[in-house]
Amino acid sequence: MKPKNKKAKPSLLARLFGGKGKAEPEPKKTPARKRPAPKSPLPSRLDRSISEIKTMVRIGESNPARLATILTSIIKAEQAKKAKADEEYRKLIQDILDRQQQKEQEQEPLP
Repeated sequence: MKPKNKKAKPSLLARLFGGKGKAEPEPKKTPARKRPAPKSPLPSRLDRSISEIKTMVRIGESNPARLATILTSIIKAEQAKKAKADEEYRKLIQDILDRQQQKEQEQEPLP
């Protein structure tokens, strides 16, 4: 009589082809480091302008009064920039003229 506690060896075919017996646990693989996803390049000026225009169109469709206030503020800001640049240019020209007058006065012979 065979003792009931003793397990029979699996057959050769079962050992070769992985029978229904307990399979040996596969060794755990260490998780590979994931590379960070490549960052998308920063949008160009053209891309930003296009997205701004698309946003303005959406705002205009949903709330035209809000679009009008946004456009008004943009126009006022641009006019302020232009006025500031004109003022700086005028000051630059005035400084050049003042220096030129000063040189002429220094070069004038005394009578």
